[in-house]
Amino acid sequence: MHHSMPMILMSAVLAACSNGTPSSSRPEVSLSEQAGHQAGSYTLYRLDGDRYPGQPVPEGSELLHGWTILESCIIDSSRDRALLFKAFEEGREEMRRIGTDHLPDCFQPRHAIRVVVNDRTTDHLICFQCSNFMVVIDDEQTGFGSTTDSPEKIFDAMLADCGADGHLRSNPN
Repeated sequence: MHHSMPMILMSAVLAACSNGTPSSSRPEVSLSEQAGHQAGSYTLYRLDGDRYPGQPVPEGSELLHGWTILESCIIDSSRDRALLFKAFEEGREEMRRIGTDHLPDCFQPRHAIRVVVNDRTTDHLICFQCSNFMVVIDDEQTGFGSTTDSPEKIFDAMLADCGADGHLRSNPN
């Protein structure tokens, strides 16, 4: 139970701060939303959702819970971190509003977010194609849920804005 508390608190804070309006390509992020994302390290990943865990791994590949990592981007600014989770929460809220909060019979994650705070690692593996995600805390699956594909635009834009040094180039707009 204590493993899910950080996710529950983060979701509650994000839901409370959300203005409930549809996402633009770069939604506004308030200072209070940024405050919850200052500690720890955040990494956004692009995964190979077509190669399933257990299948042969290409030589030199790095894996995240069995899925091949195609790209990774470290997110340093609390504004960008909050933007990432705000987009994710808005996708979850959109799914709740349309009333199809279910877990389809597929899971091919092509994105993931890793948050490490105080030696605790929380991974969100997200499959926009199948409208679902899985939460893994310290290598133990602790939850799952549904989302629309609306956050994918922001995730992809952040990955596209990642510098050669592997860090997101913060965009003030």
